[in-house]
Amino acid sequence: MWQQQTLERADVTGTWSGDGAGTLRVNADGTVVATGLAVYDRDGDKVSECSGTGEWGLYPDDRAAKQLSITVCDGNPWEFGGSKEHPKMRRSVGDPDDGNFQTLSRQEEKPPGAVPTG
Repeated sequence: MWQQQTLERADVTGTWSGDGAGTLRVNADGTVVATGLAVYDRDGDKVSECSGTGEWGLYPDDRAAKQLSITVCDGNPWEFGGSKEHPKMRRSVGDPDDGNFQTLSRQEEKPPGAVPTG
């Protein structure tokens, strides 16, 4: 079950990725880099990928953002969910009545030289 979250601007910056959905690198300077971001047709089927650089913004504001919009790789705005510790973002793909979503999770940033755990 999806639970909407509000995030502050600092919580949005970083790398977001999803299995087969591509990657968004949201930078503090207001730029966003999309790499292999999945593009879907009206039926919700992945038909291609998009990569490029653009800008990003938050709605309604930087302190209590519910949505992220980007100027690269056309598509619906992203809405925030998950938890504060493990945020996710998703956007509707295909016919909105079908309830299909593209979901990305924020990747944990590890300091240089960190030893992987697991």
